[in-house]
Amino acid sequence: QESAKHILVLGFGLQPGMAPVKRGSSPAPPREHGRSEANGEQTNKPDAKAKQEGDDEKFVAPPRPKGLRGSVVTLHIYLSASVALFAILGEQMVHPIPEGKFEKKDGTLIDLNDFDPIELGPFPKCHLHFDEHEYLAENGTRIWRKNSEAPSGGPYPVGHPENPEWVAKSNADAHKENQENRFTWAGLQPNFHLLALATLCVFLGSKHGVWVFTEPPETREAAQLLQKEDAYWFPVMGSCVLFGMFLVLKYLGTDFVKMAISAGVVFMCMFGVGTNLDQLIAVVRIKPMKPLFRIPYFDQDMNLVELLGMCIGAAMAYGFMVSKNWIINNVFGVSFCLVGIKMISLSSYKTGAIMLVGLFFYDVFWVFGSKPVFGSNVMVSVAKGVEAPIKLMFPRSLGGCGKLLHSMLGLGDIVVPGIFIAFLAKWDAVKMGEGKSGSFVYLNTTMVAYVLSLITTVSIMLFFNAAQPALLYIVPYVLIASLMVAFSRGEFKELWNYVITEDEESSTADKNTEEKKDS
Repeated sequence: QESAKHILVLGFGLQPGMAPVKRGSSPAPPREHGRSEANGEQTNKPDAKAKQEGDDEKFVAPPRPKGLRGSVVTLHIYLSASVALFAILGEQMVHPIPEGKFEKKDGTLIDLNDFDPIELGPFPKCHLHFDEHEYLAENGTRIWRKNSEAPSGGPYPVGHPENPEWVAKSNADAHKENQENRFTWAGLQPNFHLLALATLCVFLGSKHGVWVFTEPPETREAAQLLQKEDAYWFPVMGSCVLFGMFLVLKYLGTDFVKMAISAGVVFMCMFGVGTNLDQLIAVVRIKPMKPLFRIPYFDQDMNLVELLGMCIGAAMAYGFMVSKNWIINNVFGVSFCLVGIKMISLSSYKTGAIMLVGLFFYDVFWVFGSKPVFGSNVMVSVAKGVEAPIKLMFPRSLGGCGKLLHSMLGLGDIVVPGIFIAFLAKWDAVKMGEGKSGSFVYLNTTMVAYVLSLITTVSIMLFFNAAQPALLYIVPYVLIASLMVAFSRGEFKELWNYVITEDEESSTADKNTEEKKDS
């Protein structure tokens, strides 16, 4: 049985519905500036400065940094290898447990009928009375009752996950286990797994976002541009979605409802696999594939590679719905993170700061403040209740029933800071285009800060043996790091005023698309 104490709680600041919009309604790309046919990268300086707030001239994006194509392809290889490596390592933890038996942490086997909830805690999933506890009725008879039927606030009897004696015992056991395993591979593996996937997702998404940002207008795939007004509404909309899912799971949490939620999320992830494969091939070929047909409802062109990716995604979706396999979950989760970071763009630094600060308070409230108000930790309840790719899963041990137990990190804790860091990568591209920088200094510095924030989150989670709102630590690290770089380079005012605008020629791009379709 998975414990909430091993969950790094997800942030629902961005929902799967925030998908790429149609081509031609996005931040304006650059005009041609000596693009190399060999690698698709621009080498000379742009002939127009980036638009600042209050300026009237049309925004022009920077030239493509040298070496970007190779970096994007290499990072795709590293991320794929990491997913595969940790999938193999995770599955190596699994070994068969005889039917009707339960394996204790010391490796001894007992009959399920001999399971002692005083010693071992709540009944596991393979037990006949999973999610139940014995209750002494007023007439003196002992009956089985669902854990959800226990009075809010207690008392919680033996067998209930919030039984005070069991909570104290499990906390003590967890602290002892963490102390024993903190420098062993068994203790470090899930943490390395988390750091590898989260870091590579943000780094790759940011670099690939720069590639999309500097694509020529005739081939560029549009990104969804977030304005300050959107950032203000993020915590509100996120709270409504999160609390709505909590109410649905609590009062309508039938197997059918849970399956419907999972199916909806998986369906969107299926499209994400196709989008990522298409964009990767476009980087390798230095030009996108020709469209085969158009989906009118989504106003989206489809090509052969994207269609093939969707077919692969559909096969994976079927496998996930049947097995709820954690490896497929992570592939879908990584795919969603990449699409979100690449294809959702901030209009300005201040928009990103507003978004991060708002979601900072959102995350803290729904993790630490929701239980006194609603009687449950809303964020943890949704993270555990929805069996869908809304989080990444990191195997940490084998449960007594023979199923892997996982730590978790919500996709929002990757996508939200990733969108902000991707904006800084675009600012790096602007400075490199102006000849004022020779590398992705903002991106590299904030990536170090992001890794340190994840290490801090994991350390505090293990120390207190309790779920943590990851954005509580990520937001200060990332904001402070970016400000330090800006002030040290004397670019804060320029960065603060830098704005990416909507493409003023979206109507022309739409017209060109229609002409291509007709031809």
